[in-house]
Amino acid sequence: MNIFKKSPTKELKELLQLMYSVNDVENGYNYWFNKLLQRCMSIFNWNGLPDTIPEREIELNLLLTGHCVIFEKDGKLITQVTTLYGNEDSIYYYPTKAIYASPKAGSGTLEINKNCSIIYNSPLQNNIFYLPTDGGLLSFIQRYARMLADIESTINIYTVNTRATSFPTAANDTVKNSLEKFFDKIAIGKRAVVSDNAIIEQFRNVEITRSNYKDGINDLLIARDKTLEMFYRDIGIKFYNPKKAQVTEDELETNDQLLLISITDMLKEQQQGAERLNNMYGRKYNFTASVEIAPEFKRGDENGI
Repeated sequence: MNIFKKSPTKELKELLQLMYSVNDVENGYNYWFNKLLQRCMSIFNWNGLPDTIPEREIELNLLLTGHCVIFEKDGKLITQVTTLYGNEDSIYYYPTKAIYASPKAGSGTLEINKNCSIIYNSPLQNNIFYLPTDGGLLSFIQRYARMLADIESTINIYTVNTRATSFPTAANDTVKNSLEKFFDKIAIGKRAVVSDNAIIEQFRNVEITRSNYKDGINDLLIARDKTLEMFYRDIGIKFYNPKKAQVTEDELETNDQLLLISITDMLKEQQQGAERLNNMYGRKYNFTASVEIAPEFKRGDENGI
């Protein structure tokens, strides 16, 4: 069965034809969301997991929902996207149940710490006094993806606008349509020609003041780099800046305290989750799961991007 609505070649051709929608923030957002999510998925390394539980699925659940529930299904351990509830049954409003549903795994309701094991991503878990919270990094990634998409869109608009030294005014729709085709070709770097003298006689150019274009693009490029730097710094990647003098240990300590994302807290929660998983299922399925911070994220490493 063909899963594509159209042939892959035709879909690719249409995508390439639409590549110059310079103000396309939506596709830019999708691009950056996936790139930043992929980077966050490499913060931790899991070891000793059963073959039926991919590390990828654990990290995706933790990052996007703030928790990962692991349970037995047909004689093997699996994990699914779950919704937690039953907080009213706990004196401290902790969730007591998880529900899942998927075409292959079916659906069901699980009792946390009874017939399923749960791993949390942060001390927020999934609520504060019954108010929903984002214990994962979904909101964090979304905010940076939106900023980067907006900045990139503005850079694209600036870049295209610098190709014109003036803009035309048209006397009627015929002239307007011809001029739009003319500038569409300019936008994708093609030579454009107007051959109708009548059209040439019915429009005039208004000169554009271009003095601020260069500075504007430079400022936007700096903003893009700074936004990326902020993102990486907030997930614990230190930067090597050759223009900066030697950094002291006290300065590094201060920078660590300013991180929005505490990798240490995340590691602690995931290690506790791994211990609960081992206690519930480790002996039966003969495994000992463990988790550690990936080498490039460990304290003291310096990484450029």
